[in-house]
Formats: sequence, C-alpha cells, structure tokens
Amino acid sequence: MRSTLRDALDFVERLQSFGEMHAAWKAFLDYTSQFGFTTGALADMPGPGERLQDTVLCLSWPEEWSSRYLERNYIRDDPARLHLNRTVEPYTWRQCVSCEDYSPYQKNIFYEAAECGLKEGIIFPMPGLRSGPALVTIAGEKATVSDDDLMRLHLAAIYTHAVVRKLSGKRGDAARPTFSPRERECLQWYAAGKSEWEIGEILSISEKTANTYLERAKQKFGVATRKQAIVAALRSGVIQY
Repeated sequence: MRSTLRDALDFVERLQSFGEMHAAWKAFLDYTSQFGFTTGALADMPGPGERLQDTVLCLSWPEEWSSRYLERNYIRDDPARLHLNRTVEPYTWRQCVSCEDYSPYQKNIFYEAAECGLKEGIIFPMPGLRSGPALVTIAGEKATVSDDDLMRLHLAAIYTHAVVRKLSGKRGDAARPTFSPRERECLQWYAAGKSEWEIGEILSISEKTANTYLERAKQKFGVATRKQAIVAALRSGVIQY
C-alpha cells in the first residue's frame, strides 16, 4: 500500500499541471471519489447583501439539491457554514448534527441533503479573500473516514483551493463563465420565446426553478436583463441559434 503522504503529494503535483480552474476542480473530485465523496463546492462565504451564487467558484452538487439550496437560501442557516466560526480544522456533517447549539430546523438541512444522495460530508475551512472565511466541501455516500484519509483529503483540498484561486483570476475564466445543462436548456428555451411556466412544463421543473436558472445565468454573464443574457449566450456559444 502506498504511503499517505506519497499519495497526496502525487495528486498535488498533478494539480499544478492544470491551466483552467474547472479542470483542476474535476481532478479534485476524481481524487475524492476514491473515498466515497463525489460532489462538492468551493466558495467564499457571502458578505452583507450577497448570495452564495455571487461568491461560489465551483459547485458540483446534484441539480435537485443545488436548486433547493440556492432557492431557499440555506447558506444562512446551514450548520456547515455556521461551524466555520468554531474551528479552522476540518469537520464532518456528523459533528455539526451532534452539536447542541444548532436548531432542529438548521440540522434538517443535512437530512434534506441525504434525500438527494448526499449522506455525509466534510468541510475544510479556508482563508477567504472577501468579507469572511471560505471553504471547500465534499459530500457523498461515505459514512466515515480514517484519520489518514482525512489528512490526505485535507492536503488535497488546501492545494485545490490555492490552484482554483489562482486560475479563477485569469481573464480567460472570467470571459467564459460555465453553465450547467439546466441553465443552458432554460436559456435556449427562453431565447425561443418560451415563458418561465412553459419552460417548467417542457423540462418538468417548477416555474420558480426555471426562474432561478435564468436569473443565475444572467448573473454569470454580469448583465442587467435576460435579453442581454441571451445575446451574450448566443455570442459565446452557450446556446445555439
């Protein structure tokens, strides 16, 4: 069996070869998947007047959970976020659930995540560049990790955070925002003249969810109106004529 340190250092060395932040993020999730964690996020914590959508750099949650979390603004009450004020060491969702300082409503966020296939998670606190801390979080089916596993994952998260930070400042990334398949579909149908209700019927999602995808796409382009977002999407090839 390979040593804990050697395995983690091999990943860190490979991470340096990526020139695009989403490629680096995918490599990180490929690495964490061997431990049972297949999805996650990397974000600054929102400051006053901000939403998670405004500060997240990488988000790979299942569509169902991503939509619910963002629509209901769970970041405000999520113990995984609140616990950042308690420690700079990695912690698990289970530790948050066992903490008596969080209300049943707050802890229920974890149970809802489990319904979407995210049964366990780990949060790695990181230094933020904005008004508060940042984090790298991973989640999946895994129930527990050994101390050695946690050390490997922590080291991988630290370097992934640094590489993604560096790459996110490149002009190429800023000029090419990334979009989920659902965001692309909603933009495509909106460009075809469909209303939010009609898009919801076509894609079997709620009208509110369709609105969320369209608004998120507009924010990613940094424009004031949806018409401007459609123009930007067509010019950049996000959607087709």
